[in-house]
Amino acid sequence: MRVFRVVFLVLIAGIWVNAVQAQHAYERFGKNRIQYKQFRWNYLSSENFDVYYYDDRKRIAQESLDYLEKEFDRITDLIGFYPYQKTKVFLYNSVADLQQSNIGLDKQQFSAGGETEFVKPYIEVAHPGTVEEFKEELIHKFSDLMLNEMMFGGSLKDMFQNAVLLNLPDWFVDGAALYVAKGWNDEMDDFVRQIMTEKKANKALRMTGPEAALVGQSIWNYIVEKYGKSSINNILNYTRIIRNEERSVLITLGIPFKKLMTDWKSYYGDMEKRVAQSYTAPSDSTRFSARHRKSVVFTTVKISPDGKKVAYAENDRGKFTVKVRSLENGQETVILNGGNKVIKQSVDYNIPLLSWSDANTLGVIGVKNGQYVFWLYDLLTKSKLPRELDRFSNVRSFDFSGNGRLAVLSADLNGQNDLFLISSRRDRTRRLTNDIYDDLDPSFIPNSNTVVFSSNRVTDSIASNVRGYDKSTTNYNLFLFSLDTTTTTVTRVTNTLSKDFKPKALDEDNFFYLSDQRGIVNLFRYNRKTGIYSQLSNYNSSIRDYDLNFASQTLAMVTMQELGEDIFRINGFNTERQIFTPASRRREVQQAKSLTEKRKPEQPKNMSIKDLINARLKEKTDTTQKQPSQPTVKPDSAQTKGVIDTDDYTFEEPVKADTIKPQAAKPLNTNDYVFEDEVLKAQQPSETFLTRYMKARDASRVTGPFPYLPKFSYETFATNFVIDPLRGFSMKLETQMNDMLENFRLIGGLQTAFDFKSGDVWGEFQYLPYRIDYSVRFDRNVIFWETNASSALDVEEQKYSFQKIEVGASMPLSIRTRVSVKPFVGFTQFVDRGYVIPQDTIPTFLPSQQQVYAGARAELVYDNSLTTGMNIIEGTRGKLSVVHYEAVGNSSKSFSQASLDVRHYQKIYREIVVAVRGFAGTFFGNSPKKYLLGGMDNWAFNRINYSGLQNPLRGSQGSFNENLLFSEFATSLRGFDYATLYGNSVAIGNVELRVPLIRALSNGPITSNFFRNLQFTAFYDIGTSWTGAIPINSRNSTRKRVVPEEPAGSGSPFVIEINEYLNPWLYSYGVGLRTMMFGYYMKFDLAWPVENYRVNNPRLSVTLGFDF
Repeated sequence: MRVFRVVFLVLIAGIWVNAVQAQHAYERFGKNRIQYKQFRWNYLSSENFDVYYYDDRKRIAQESLDYLEKEFDRITDLIGFYPYQKTKVFLYNSVADLQQSNIGLDKQQFSAGGETEFVKPYIEVAHPGTVEEFKEELIHKFSDLMLNEMMFGGSLKDMFQNAVLLNLPDWFVDGAALYVAKGWNDEMDDFVRQIMTEKKANKALRMTGPEAALVGQSIWNYIVEKYGKSSINNILNYTRIIRNEERSVLITLGIPFKKLMTDWKSYYGDMEKRVAQSYTAPSDSTRFSARHRKSVVFTTVKISPDGKKVAYAENDRGKFTVKVRSLENGQETVILNGGNKVIKQSVDYNIPLLSWSDANTLGVIGVKNGQYVFWLYDLLTKSKLPRELDRFSNVRSFDFSGNGRLAVLSADLNGQNDLFLISSRRDRTRRLTNDIYDDLDPSFIPNSNTVVFSSNRVTDSIASNVRGYDKSTTNYNLFLFSLDTTTTTVTRVTNTLSKDFKPKALDEDNFFYLSDQRGIVNLFRYNRKTGIYSQLSNYNSSIRDYDLNFASQTLAMVTMQELGEDIFRINGFNTERQIFTPASRRREVQQAKSLTEKRKPEQPKNMSIKDLINARLKEKTDTTQKQPSQPTVKPDSAQTKGVIDTDDYTFEEPVKADTIKPQAAKPLNTNDYVFEDEVLKAQQPSETFLTRYMKARDASRVTGPFPYLPKFSYETFATNFVIDPLRGFSMKLETQMNDMLENFRLIGGLQTAFDFKSGDVWGEFQYLPYRIDYSVRFDRNVIFWETNASSALDVEEQKYSFQKIEVGASMPLSIRTRVSVKPFVGFTQFVDRGYVIPQDTIPTFLPSQQQVYAGARAELVYDNSLTTGMNIIEGTRGKLSVVHYEAVGNSSKSFSQASLDVRHYQKIYREIVVAVRGFAGTFFGNSPKKYLLGGMDNWAFNRINYSGLQNPLRGSQGSFNENLLFSEFATSLRGFDYATLYGNSVAIGNVELRVPLIRALSNGPITSNFFRNLQFTAFYDIGTSWTGAIPINSRNSTRKRVVPEEPAGSGSPFVIEINEYLNPWLYSYGVGLRTMMFGYYMKFDLAWPVENYRVNNPRLSVTLGFDF
């Protein structure tokens, strides 16, 4: 009956505060963002977008704006939603720059009721280094924003309701955003077939993160293929209205959600069976990589020129490792570590990049402190020669020349991907291509100065005057660039409607490369003399990266198996084999759609003047050329002039590639290569009346650039229900405002008890745009306290207040570690308010007391934790804190405090976690305060121990209790009252086994908020508090008992204080339950307290909040 009453009263209180509580762990930790550079933002504005940029990226911003406007109608029509306001798009030059952004730093991935996070129309997009990937990223981020605004945005009322009532599975929104941006792409196709191969289709809906997004993408793709594109906006809009995705599927498609998933499984299962008939998986005996986490991505694998070593790079959520393994003895060496694991941020999985300069020298390109760095590592001397590539925003791939003195790079300069030539020993760079097309994966042809590369160019001309994202295609073919002549044209090698990439030349006629011609990326060979394409492999999952050593006939490749990437090494690989495999279902659908589009008859129509001008302009400025049906191969200069000696390789002075005719080749000297001093500048196209007209028309639509000005808007609003040990039930309101980039934050709030006397008020401003973060904070704490007395008539009311102004500076040492110093000044004020019950006599008041304090707080915070679910945490975090209060004019009241809080969360199986916490703290100085041990944070119907003459909560009649403002409650120690023990020092240990039983056992999404967050726990708490020596055993126990317990009311003039040599350590054990109930995350714990080796009766505690 008591349990029912407790739950009922707590729920009624929750309903009374309406929006319920946003609970957080008592101790705040938090990660960091490090700014290595200053960003000076400007923006261009159009009808639906404001595009922000920095540096000299106005042209990229303009092209992005044009592309987004062209895609706007398609996206809004597809999802059936029109945004409420303009979308702000922040363009970053690279992922490394994006990782310095403060946006989303303090975002709570899982919040429990009461906290409403306003959906902001902002997106951040990092340029990945290629136009095609950049276009996909723009659409993906914009689609994701539209879908979140559609589901969780709208009016203020809708935001409040959706924050509490709408809980969508990970696959639903994330998968829809991926489908809108990428459709049925190879990554999703590979992943869903792997799910079918591994027999994990029944568990697909319980996947999280990127895997859940890919599953969702495949579900939306199946819906479109089976029911049409209109089904997307129908399902989304019904979900928005009825707040249940499974019912919206039933209403829209007319079939239950379970039937949809059964059909989805059959659809992709049939494809997997078809692929299995013609494709094979790599043999387990060829697996090269050791056992690793599923989150590890292998970015590059390279075989040394002598075939005796293999170098490969691992990237685990941003932290990378470069290893070299000997094929002779199997010994493996780590030659380079770098980066940091990032959480809830974009990761550049293209780095690190590797290439062998010779058999004992490895080149590595990675990112350090926000800049690309090129290392040359000598395996014999163990030396590393670093060099910054600060001119480039992105580097996609590189390869050394035969003698190792030159390297050709595919890199991004000012938002444009081109080929560059650098010296491996000197800081010299030359630009080779200069146009809008992507030029990827350059590789030197052996014994020549010719580079073969992959590009999506539609012409063999290097046309620097061509602009616009609509000019490029998604098809990539192989081309040749000869370094011995300055030329305006490149030579085409392949001409297919597919993506041919990562070429490697055997000689000037034979090229090996990866291609998705059949729908699954495999290894191909092309012979220029015969014009014959040959398929060399038929693996059932796309090859991500590879390397071939022709001398040893060794193939090393990266591919996905068992839903994770692995490296495989095949000895004796036959490069002369020929395999034919049928196209995958995805490839067939794509080809059918392409043919359908081409065969559509052109509809005649009456053209308006506007259409006529646009058509004429297109005819005038269109530089794309129709490609021949067969490859048009231009003879290489090496064939016509003879083999070039790269050891005696010299270059003519650089000239503009788009204005100078090709010149005859002459010998080049790589030992004394002369580089240009500046990159090539693009020539501006000539203007006509039509081009001037179009520019004027576009100028009327696009305005700017304008400088970025910080404008504050609401970020979050929370209404909290707090159970304070001293003030009882309290209401807490808190809000946060910040600018769009979250570089300037304003946080404010108030907390008031139900008597509207006691309470807190605080406000803080944070300045975060640079490496060191600054803050200013004001706090005011007020406690109205009733003194202990023998009679109710003698109870007095006292007011205690503390005002403090604090300024701070925080220096991030890494994204996980920071050091903070926060000096402050404050003052306390004690006021006697007289008797609670008015007396007949004239009241006498104690004189008010004031004390000014000056001091500082220093903190070291480490946070390597990851929240994967409601109260499901993995990793480690801790805080070391030291604070000093110097009483101005009265040093006898000065004191200091030091504390350490360390927590570790170890995943055991799925989401089952063991959580361990250790806390220790001490007060010292002239006037040390006390810790009050026992109880839990936010404990409903708590009990407090007031016994003991030294109890800081006891006080005495006719005086102020100076301990109230600075004494701290030390929790969690379940089964004991607040202040069961007290002293200048404290130590607490907690161990919890957290078992989200339903989530661990379920294979599908859990719609019920109660069951999805249901957690069973087993716990053990232990702690002690003392003054003086550490109470290791009962001999130096500081526990005391007072006889009589209430001396003032006993009538006896004597008071006896007895030292009890008891076990100084209190501990408890028990079981608990946590879940979401009516918007609260509630914790029910049944604890058996143990005191002096005696087990007491179990006690039930009901608390609110996360963690311990």
